[in-house]
Amino acid sequence: MGVLVLYMVKYENDQKAAMVKNATVRDRAEIHRKAIADFGGKPIAQYGSYGEYDMVYIYEMPDDKALAANLHLTDSYGLAKHSKTVPLMASDDFVKSLQLADETPTGYTPAG
Repeated sequence: MGVLVLYMVKYENDQKAAMVKNATVRDRAEIHRKAIADFGGKPIAQYGSYGEYDMVYIYEMPDDKALAANLHLTDSYGLAKHSKTVPLMASDDFVKSLQLADETPTGYTPAG
């Protein structure tokens, strides 16, 4: 399995206005699916939203380098007012990571 990611984007107002007026760029999920595939990734889910973010994508990339390249390209077009990328893991891996945190001897302590 590659890198699983949640990507949330809020579009710039002028970019959203262009999407309203121009049907050829309106379906950002379709455009993003193609860009994900161009970097060897696999789209899993895309959702439109309203409020803090306009679109939410879940996808898998083959590695961190491909993910970073995809995000660099996306950012370079200036479509987003802001975006957030959240790495994801399977829930059983999350549970295993909690167990690993418990079982690993470390000198790490709270500040207070």
